[in-house]
Amino acid sequence: MGLLVVGSHGVRSRFVSRLVPVGVWIALTLLALLAAAPAFAQGTEVPERLVLGMVPFHESDRLIRSLDPLAEMLSERLGRPVSATVATAPEALVEGLRSRKVDIGIFGPFALVLAEQRAEAIVILNSIRNGRDSYRAQFIVRADSGIESLADLKGKVWAVPGLTSTSGYLFPRLALAEAGVDGLTDVTVVNMVTHDATVMAVYYGDADFGTTFENAQDVLVGELPDVHEKVKVLYVTDSIPNDGVVVRKELHPDLIEEIQQALIAIGETEEGSALLTELFRVTGFVPATSERYDIVRRTYELLKDELQL
Repeated sequence: MGLLVVGSHGVRSRFVSRLVPVGVWIALTLLALLAAAPAFAQGTEVPERLVLGMVPFHESDRLIRSLDPLAEMLSERLGRPVSATVATAPEALVEGLRSRKVDIGIFGPFALVLAEQRAEAIVILNSIRNGRDSYRAQFIVRADSGIESLADLKGKVWAVPGLTSTSGYLFPRLALAEAGVDGLTDVTVVNMVTHDATVMAVYYGDADFGTTFENAQDVLVGELPDVHEKVKVLYVTDSIPNDGVVVRKELHPDLIEEIQQALIAIGETEEGSALLTELFRVTGFVPATSERYDIVRRTYELLKDELQL
């Protein structure tokens, strides 16, 4: 295919055309065109109106207030109406993609993998948080709990932000197993639905330990000024890819690329970056493909029989 690059130089182009059979020349040209095209599935739909969906990251009312403005920003850049919807759980948003009721979904890493598997959703973006495209999960306990290691968690009450949360449940399950603690039989799991509520459960002593994304307690300092004194970090996991964005497979590749570039551009503006921080504590997006989430996919494969999801 490198020969095709010289086509703009008349003499060399004519020389090459004499050496390469016409059929081969056409095949090479088609391959070059395909290589230059967006690497998205060949859907055909270009809806007049798009739906952007997300699951609760904060309490639902806070999320709705910030998701609507993001939909408006996206609408302005795409030149078509975009409405926002907040799903009750990741599974509901995945079903929205599968049934074509949702066009764009913002997911945590584990839920993103589920969206790929169940709805054949297409990964287009990886989010940036604190200048990084990955993060870690943390185990938190009360500072006065006497708990000093993961092994000490056997027999305790475990607060989680959801059973499909990558940092709140999936990766911590593996960490517990490595410490000799069975996440199904050795602890009592309490689903708090959000990361904020999980921190609060530990803070108020309603749970012995909790698992969230790293530094989840920072956002609660205004409400709980002494949260860093009363809650301590017991353990952090290896890195996990940040939240991502998917689109449903039926959308036309050109529209998918427009959505991808529009969200990247929003994160590059001061207003957009501030909104994304309020929305789910990220500052922007970078292009991504399914391979970015391979580590999450492998982790899921290890636990899927137990999770029954």
